[in-house]
Amino acid sequence: MAQQPPRSGRRRRFEPVDQETLRRELALNRQQIAGADSSIRDALRLRNDSVARALADGVAVTRIADAAGVNKFDVRRRIGTGHTELQPAGWPAEAHLQEVRGHAQTLAAAVGHKSGLEARRRSLTVMALRTDQLDLFAVASLAAVPPQRIRSEMRGTTLRSVLLAERA
Repeated sequence: MAQQPPRSGRRRRFEPVDQETLRRELALNRQQIAGADSSIRDALRLRNDSVARALADGVAVTRIADAAGVNKFDVRRRIGTGHTELQPAGWPAEAHLQEVRGHAQTLAAAVGHKSGLEARRRSLTVMALRTDQLDLFAVASLAAVPPQRIRSEMRGTTLRSVLLAERA
């Protein structure tokens, strides 16, 4: 694709990426997000199992909620009711709380990693659409995201704002 020379008074503040690189990056990003989703599910399962074991051993709900980073209602009603058949393991309360904290930190790290990947997807999407390298439906199919979601993510976003956010 031939690049037009910049008009007078306007400077190009980015290096355009070719179409094949954008396609490859979007497809790779889709795979990475799928892997991050899997990591989140695993970390969530481990955290919920450790919370349920702590409940079975009689650790106070407020202490478990503080360690897990969720509210008391979630510990008692949502997580605890799914694991009512557990037998007490006999661990001390601090061992349970340390395990819950560890799994909660792992879950938070996985969620943070996924949000970084989603920000990268948004920047690739903006770059592809604002530079007319790919159309909306090609980007949606490569990113495995509905076109309506891409439209809503693009509102008010400029290429410069994405590039500045990427550098920060």
